[in-house]
Amino acid sequence: MKHKNILYILLIFGTAFRASAQINDAQHTATDAKQFSADSVQFGAYDFAKISPFFIKKLMPITFNSLKLNQVFEKGTLMKAQDASKVSTTSLSTEGVSQLNSITLWGLFSYNRSVEDSTSFSHQTRNNLANPYYFGSVKNLNYQRTVYNLKASASKNLLNDHLSVGLGTDYRIGNHYSTNDPRGEISDYQLNLLASVGYHITKELALGTAYRHGYGLEKVNVAYKNSSLSQGKVIPEFTNYLINGYGEGEEYNERRTVQNNQIRNGFDAYLSFENKKLGSFNFIFHTSREKQKFDYRTSLAITEYINFNLVSENYRLFWLKKTASNALSINVSYKSNTGDNYMNVYLANSYLFRNKSLGTQAYYSIRKNQLTHNFGLGLKQYEERKQDGIAGNDIRFNQLIYSLSYGVNHQNKNNHNWGISLTGLYNQYLNSDFSVLLANEGVFTKNVIYYDYAYNTTSKFGVGLSSDYSIPMFKQIQAGIKLGLSYWRRDELKDFGRILTNTPGKDRFSSNISLNLYF
Repeated sequence: MKHKNILYILLIFGTAFRASAQINDAQHTATDAKQFSADSVQFGAYDFAKISPFFIKKLMPITFNSLKLNQVFEKGTLMKAQDASKVSTTSLSTEGVSQLNSITLWGLFSYNRSVEDSTSFSHQTRNNLANPYYFGSVKNLNYQRTVYNLKASASKNLLNDHLSVGLGTDYRIGNHYSTNDPRGEISDYQLNLLASVGYHITKELALGTAYRHGYGLEKVNVAYKNSSLSQGKVIPEFTNYLINGYGEGEEYNERRTVQNNQIRNGFDAYLSFENKKLGSFNFIFHTSREKQKFDYRTSLAITEYINFNLVSENYRLFWLKKTASNALSINVSYKSNTGDNYMNVYLANSYLFRNKSLGTQAYYSIRKNQLTHNFGLGLKQYEERKQDGIAGNDIRFNQLIYSLSYGVNHQNKNNHNWGISLTGLYNQYLNSDFSVLLANEGVFTKNVIYYDYAYNTTSKFGVGLSSDYSIPMFKQIQAGIKLGLSYWRRDELKDFGRILTNTPGKDRFSSNISLNLYF
């Protein structure tokens, strides 16, 4: 059934892509698409427009198509406790914008396959990070993950372009499994739908709204190929634990299966104002409520474990100002997530999860003499808090993240294109709270809670370097290769009065190489 679903979405995307090719505007060549992707301001507007069909006619080009094959390798122990010390990821993605009569279409399909080395205490996906109920073990595991994602949006104007209507969909399928005991196997899918409507009150001002609905499913099972290890008596590190909230996990060597059913509803509010002198102002407010139900299922009965409620809010303001030779954009955002669980066994809440971020990014691009110069500046404040009432844990940290970048792109008269960019990053620790009862200290507390607190309360600095080169091929394609390197290193760890059995490493390195086609 799963393979039929994947084939189905590939057929849908292929049909849409053929329609795109049939109506390709000759004025927008592959070279134009490459130049567009190299302009950080305009491409930033394109990324913002992916949020909703309300914006795709305003901020996306008439046509843009790309195909990317990417290989990423990461290594190093400067990471969170439940991350992998080594990751190799292969991805293939294609996306594009096209016009079908009066309808603007945008679509994306991606395939990702990653291999993780040394993942512990994390029998879960990488998609549901606020997850309060999952299995884990001390033993380091090798995980393989395959994820398919299909996104599409369509927008049409009516009533002499005064009224706009749009539809959007986001469909994701994932399969995750470890190749050594304890063998976790997780399957998940997510489907999110959106319907938007907007109206031009004046020629410059438009207002809009949208309704969002989505649902998802995660199934987790932990098994052992070597049955003598299944009770954790031979070698304790093979013991399977149930982590419920943010406290010490309990040994759980029976019924190692859980299902998580998710449903969410939300709405958006939009504002768009376009003026030749002042530029383009685009604002979005988004809120959603999600309910997750964790249970154990057999052919005879359903045993309900916990409910988890997650409330999200997102405010974003994107301003864009363009002239003939330069462009400037500023993106201001505020995001918050608040989650709480309800445990059926206690008939009460026991775990609270909160995070919030406030940030701004500014990009400035200058086009002169076949050169495009891109300048970037970013500042983001991030705060996270986890409280577990049963364990008596209350942990909070606050960080400030800086980024500064410069890149240059050159295209000669033969449409040969090269580019290079450099980015500097600094993650500054600001303040934190730490309250963990020594009486409840155990395996999970030492290996995850203490470790993550040490990781989140040290400052880090990083640098990124990338370069690319592309040439025309077959008259309709701009083909190129891109290389990237990044490196992170931390400062000294903060002393918070606890003995660490394991500490975050000093650094982490990543590299990527991609083949990029624009057409």
